Amino acid sequence: MKKGFTLLEVLIVVVIAVSVAVFAVPAYKKTQDKNRYLAAQGVLMDLGNGLRMLQSEGYAFPSSAQQVTYSNMNGTLAADAVISSSNYQRALVARKYMSPIPFDNTSTSIYKGYKFYACPVNTASSSNCCNNNAGVVACMEDSTLQTVANSPTAGQYYRATFLRSGSIKRIPKN
Repeated sequence: MKKGFTLLEVLIVVVIAVSVAVFAVPAYKKTQDKNRYLAAQGVLMDLGNGLRMLQSEGYAFPSSAQQVTYSNMNGTLAADAVISSSNYQRALVARKYMSPIPFDNTSTSIYKGYKFYACPVNTASSSNCCNNNAGVVACMEDSTLQTVANSPTAGQYYRATFLRSGSIKRIPKN
């Protein structure tokens, strides 16, 4: 009697391995997306708390919705920049609340695939995730899901807003 595997036994093992991979890969991808979202949500919480504290002290920063970028933190407000009466609000926000954001790519100002926005106290017109809502302090949106080809799937979180109450509202696709 010969020792070894028959062709049928090998095919059965291959079919089982392929079927396991078919179920495991989507679950792994979904877990990665959720972890990426939760990491970005932590940054949103820090940014929102900082802006909320600043606004509670009477500062009207920002005057209009603006994306939090690497240049907001390091452009004209570098560590040795002179702080004056005209730039102290921006300098405070940039140095204390925006600088901890660990951007993946400084040229695009994206962290884990998300863009962050500081929302104004007033409801100035904005086309980003602030959406003219006076209750929103800061928000984030997935930069990879802005094209139709990469649109979010049902139930997938792709935006979040930090509200003046201190809570985060997750925005899934319906």
